[in-house]
Amino acid sequence: MSMTIPEAHAEIRRLYDAAAAIENKYPTGLTQDVNAEDYTEAKRLLGEIDGLEDKLAGLEEADARRRRILDNQKRLGQPREPHIQPHGEPGGDGGAGRAVKLFGRQFVESDEYKRIVESGVLNNPSNRVDFGVKLDGSLLDQLLGKALVYSGSGTGGPLIRPERQAGLDYLWRDTSFLDLIPTGTTTSNSIEYYEMTTSTNNAAWVSEATATTGATGLKPEGAVGWQLRSAPVSTLAEWIPITNQMLADAPFVDGLIRQQLLTHLQLALETGVLSGNGTAPNPLGLLSNPNILTTGLGAGSGNAVDAVYHAMTAVMVTGLANPTASVWNPLDFEAIRLARENAASGTLGQYLLGPPSVTGPTTLWGRPAVLALGMPVDTALVADFQRACMLFDREQAAIRTGTINDQFIRNMQTILAELRAVFVCFRPTAVCRVTGV
Repeated sequence: MSMTIPEAHAEIRRLYDAAAAIENKYPTGLTQDVNAEDYTEAKRLLGEIDGLEDKLAGLEEADARRRRILDNQKRLGQPREPHIQPHGEPGGDGGAGRAVKLFGRQFVESDEYKRIVESGVLNNPSNRVDFGVKLDGSLLDQLLGKALVYSGSGTGGPLIRPERQAGLDYLWRDTSFLDLIPTGTTTSNSIEYYEMTTSTNNAAWVSEATATTGATGLKPEGAVGWQLRSAPVSTLAEWIPITNQMLADAPFVDGLIRQQLLTHLQLALETGVLSGNGTAPNPLGLLSNPNILTTGLGAGSGNAVDAVYHAMTAVMVTGLANPTASVWNPLDFEAIRLARENAASGTLGQYLLGPPSVTGPTTLWGRPAVLALGMPVDTALVADFQRACMLFDREQAAIRTGTINDQFIRNMQTILAELRAVFVCFRPTAVCRVTGV
């Protein structure tokens, strides 16, 4: 008679229970001399168990083989995943890189959106439509490109690097400023944190103690100064008007959310993190922090490139940190990228940063040189971004639609995207501003 794996487990358990009931009647041990009938029954039960366990092993082997064949048939029959994690970043879940659909695609594939479109209410200009869609994943992570995102239709968005084929190095996605900022989450409306104001290295070699009293063998104490700070969570939002006819067009809405709303939020977030004035609801940006380091094109600096290296040195020596990148306004970096050999003699040679055909991310002094529209002109920024600061996400993202003002009588709706976040700088001395570039 055929038997399934669960049935085999159940039968083996029943037989063991029966054998245990016999053994429990004889605390000093069951032998043939004590009770020949029970002894024979116990041996019979164990023999039947041995046979079932051999059968179970065969069933489990067959089940594992079947699962392997069917799972790999399904996996290899699917199209290759067209999108990969930007820069190999972990997805915020311990490196597992959990896939999250792009928010525009989530919106148009949601049950709420489909219900509204299929009901036909958008076809009547007298209808008022208000609904919201809860989205899977963090809007902040999608803006920063740190979540593994995909569109679900084989087409990528602006935050996705296409699959790289051999010889197509130009498909590498350039690093953005927000890619440099580590992220976290919070459930509070404000964050209290300690800002490191001073750090004195008193580490020293210590001799073995020769007495139980006095200074012999004592280890030195480090000197670190802390200042308690508080930063409120703020809302960053934007809405776009759209007609009912356009709202019913799913591909159009998907592109509008990705190309307009999320791009605008990304640029505003970048500017706030860089140069926000700290007056609520604006975050205190890195350049507005009074405790960061500053250098310029003073004596011995030479030029902007030299000044950036001086800033890197200041971050290493004063901030005891390792600078990870420099950030530039595109107008300032243009002169550096176009600089050529022998400019002083008027006989121009090769471009200092390589020919126009060079591929891959742009670097300066071995670190990424990142361009940011939110960076003020004539200023550059050097920092150990991984140690100096963090951006915290407050709540799950949502995209909502409804009517405002006189849109009701104009056959129009509003699409709103927003996030709540807070930016903090833990180590201002790991950040250096470069002026006059």
